[in-house]
Amino acid sequence: MRGSIDLFNCDGYECSIYTPQNYSDMELRFPVVYINGVNDIREIVDSIEPYFYKDCASFIIVNIKPKNWNDDYTPWPAKSIASNAEDFGGKADNYIETLLYKIKLYIDTNYRTKADYKNNVLIGYSLGGLLSLYALYRCEGFGRIGSLSGSLWYDKWIEYMSLNNPHNKDAKVYLSLGIKESKSRNLRMAKVGVCTEKAFEILQEQLSSEDDTILEWNNGGHFTEINKRFIKAILWLIKDL
Repeated sequence: MRGSIDLFNCDGYECSIYTPQNYSDMELRFPVVYINGVNDIREIVDSIEPYFYKDCASFIIVNIKPKNWNDDYTPWPAKSIASNAEDFGGKADNYIETLLYKIKLYIDTNYRTKADYKNNVLIGYSLGGLLSLYALYRCEGFGRIGSLSGSLWYDKWIEYMSLNNPHNKDAKVYLSLGIKESKSRNLRMAKVGVCTEKAFEILQEQLSSEDDTILEWNNGGHFTEINKRFIKAILWLIKDL
């Protein structure tokens, strides 16, 4: 890794902030990619850095670890997917408020960022992907959204998308799913393929251009090559910034 990583704690959320090697150039300001909760961004950074100045400009990455995955990333309460698991708390609005008005504010104040929404990406995996897409309907802070293997099977989610409109009509949205994910034994989760395709259709109607939304299918199931899926998504979302 050629850049560096700083650590920051905000209201109990552990944040890792990656700045690229050329951050020392005081003339530059950078787009920011906010990631919902990967364990360690170093592997993603190592794979992304070789693309700088070839396929994309360099950018800042902020990784935020959730306090509670089932609470922070769910838009409203719902029953758990297993009898021995905790229910979903539905506290995504609280998380988005902290992300916007505390974490993002700190980043924009203390780092040289391009603060306008078009230069801010929000991306996540599984429930983190659901949260990223939910944020599109709840705030204007992010003009680029990545939902990777997003939990779009979540109860009443497709109905919510159909009845609401994105804050940023000119947003770009990247959706992806593994081709085996619909084979889940859990009946709710098995709807993920149909729901993701429906979400893609809704976004094509709601956003300014059909080209602003992509649905990419990956080999394998939910836990296959997660970091590679992140890298593909980030490169698509950041490519013209």
